[in-house]
Amino acid sequence: MKVRVIHSKNLSSECWLVQTWDLNYCQTCKFKGTKACGGKRIRQTRKNLLGKKVPIE
Repeated sequence: MKVRVIHSKNLSSECWLVQTWDLNYCQTCKFKGTKACGGKRIRQTRKNLLGKKVPIE
């Protein structure tokens, strides 16, 4: 089991699951490619609105 600590101050209002678990989460997300997707900008830039890089392991 992996544990990752991310402070909410480092997360923007965009898709928290992508910001926490990286773009791999998009592969199973039912909202990918729909208007309801909250991580379009992150997927394009690999950064959240706060300018932080999306965590990668």
